[in-house]
Amino acid sequence: MKSKTTITLIVVLLCAILCYGFVLSRTSQNDISSDNPDGIVGTMSLSGSPFVAEIAPGLMFKIDTGSDLSTITAEALATLEKMGYHPRKEIYPVLGRDGMGDIQLSATRYKIDLPFHHKVYENDSTIYNEIINVIHNVDFAPSKNGLSVLGIDFLQKFKIEYQYHNKALNLYVKLPAGYVQCVDLSYSKALRTSIWLGKRYYIPISIESDEDEYFIDTGLQRVGIKLPYREARRTLRPLYADTVVSARGQFPAIVDHSAILSCGDRGGSYTAYYYDNDEEDFAMNPFNLFTQDVLIDFIDLKLYLKPTYNIPKRKLPESVTHITASR
Repeated sequence: MKSKTTITLIVVLLCAILCYGFVLSRTSQNDISSDNPDGIVGTMSLSGSPFVAEIAPGLMFKIDTGSDLSTITAEALATLEKMGYHPRKEIYPVLGRDGMGDIQLSATRYKIDLPFHHKVYENDSTIYNEIINVIHNVDFAPSKNGLSVLGIDFLQKFKIEYQYHNKALNLYVKLPAGYVQCVDLSYSKALRTSIWLGKRYYIPISIESDEDEYFIDTGLQRVGIKLPYREARRTLRPLYADTVVSARGQFPAIVDHSAILSCGDRGGSYTAYYYDNDEEDFAMNPFNLFTQDVLIDFIDLKLYLKPTYNIPKRKLPESVTHITASR
């Protein structure tokens, strides 16, 4: 009897090891390539909270580093078909958190070529110029929640530039000029996170002189920096009641509008939210936290900030007469 129990346990253990090995063997975005790998690989205009990116007319994706996988809706697939880009359906098991924070399991995925247009504004109207680049063989799971999402499995293949004033997102492979390194990033090497298609990236931040590793989550709405409710004891300043609304629900929060924050060699007074939910205790959204251009380098694990911003000169209407001062 004892030997049968031992054999059963060994078989169960071997099955578990084989299943875990199979899950680890799955990959995503390994076949990505682009027509123009130099300079800006892709550019997107941003709107909403959390940010939704428009890469081409009618083609919208939520930008979510908290989503392990990228997903696409049937409507977005139809839009691509009309543009002449035909998705290739594959039988491939996909497992991970989606843009709503739910675990998604799918037996299929799509390989898609994504065209990135150059969007400009002229006379209060939007004009899409020529396609500036096409990123080929992007892997997408079929969306089960009505959201098309560019998740961390895709985003971690690039250096992501957020242009604060222009509300635009640019993808690079090489570091653009003008940035100064702020701090090094890291990613989770825990066994429980190794099964996901994308890594979980973290940044060291100190709030009120206590440093923690904050999960980089561009899916956070309104919130720039999030701590668990118990950490509100860090400050003696007045705190204000608020409610945080997210894809996971509504959560009571208390807010410190003057939290002392330091990140790398940068520091200052920022708004910190203290609340509990079923996601990471410590999290940050760089798009909400920083009020300047920021570049997240997932390739080389660094975060950069741009110390200056050049405001483009406005073109004067033809009816305006230029006046030259005489000496």
